[in-house]
Amino acid sequence: MLTAFAHEAAGAAAVFVSTGVLFLLGERLRLRGVLSPEQSRKFLHVGGCLTAMAFPALFATHWTVLALCGAFAVLVFVLGRRGGLHAVNDVRRSSYGGLLHPVALYLCYLLADWRNAFDFYVIAMLVLALSDTAAALVGERYGRMRYRVSGSDCRTLEGSFFFFLVTYALTQHILLLRIGMPAPEVSMLALLIAVLATLFEAVSLGGADNLAVPVGVLIILLKNATPDMGAMSRQFVILAVSFASTCIPLRLLGRVGGSGRVVMSLLVYLAAGLYSPWWGLATLLAVLAMHADRTSRLGDVKTVFAFSALPFLVIMGFNMTEKLGHVRPFAIATLVYLVSLLFSFLIARRYGK
Repeated sequence: MLTAFAHEAAGAAAVFVSTGVLFLLGERLRLRGVLSPEQSRKFLHVGGCLTAMAFPALFATHWTVLALCGAFAVLVFVLGRRGGLHAVNDVRRSSYGGLLHPVALYLCYLLADWRNAFDFYVIAMLVLALSDTAAALVGERYGRMRYRVSGSDCRTLEGSFFFFLVTYALTQHILLLRIGMPAPEVSMLALLIAVLATLFEAVSLGGADNLAVPVGVLIILLKNATPDMGAMSRQFVILAVSFASTCIPLRLLGRVGGSGRVVMSLLVYLAAGLYSPWWGLATLLAVLAMHADRTSRLGDVKTVFAFSALPFLVIMGFNMTEKLGHVRPFAIATLVYLVSLLFSFLIARRYGK
């Protein structure tokens, strides 16, 4: 018992020391002008993800990871409110990415620990570290073709393209060479992950991609732990149908911007692809009903996110509990989801006024 505790404590101390050194180095490089605020932020981002990759070797229980990530989240929040952590907070846009980062690390570790899928955990961490960083730095340095997510929060097509390339390459490489999956299935799965992760990153507000991207990647990997070409082909068909059936009507009706249409299309896809086509149809009808309600400010993508948040959590929750062996009756699950759609409609209606 004492030996196990000592092992956990030694691992926690190593993580604290290494993270502290990273923060000090990032602050020093930013103050000396070696790194821009965005570059110093990504320096800490990559360092934190690489440190998190060592968690499976350092810790035997997710409770230690929870304590560490919770402590770092509190530290980021407190110092951020007091004007500290300039290497994290000195960026032009409003972002909660520094706070969401440790939350994402713990959730990914928890999911991987439940399913004993730490190879998938490594992929999620590398996507968060490398793909996100490549998108930000390429967009900052070479981005010319910009698209607006909300307000002054913009992305570039060049950055999103590099996010896609890096995600596809590293996912395919690890699945093929380390895990040993068959090559055709690996290519299909890596493409599915790259497409969905790029879409998540493209429409995330306020640093939410730090949470949505790694958790989303890990859930897709867990869902396809034994990849099936037929099942993945159906996912692509559902994705295409979801986007066509959502984006085309919303574009014609004209009240929802491009980013909002992508968010709603993703929600329809997640409902249909991860749980049931009937859920996808119910989501599409709810989206059109919200569009018909003229009191909602659907031109503001934040209203769309306000509508999408609760159904998204319900979909993820039911999907993951099924993977863990806790299957709920379809009728009960559907009733819960319909209630979440109704509640989200009311939230978005009030938020958009």
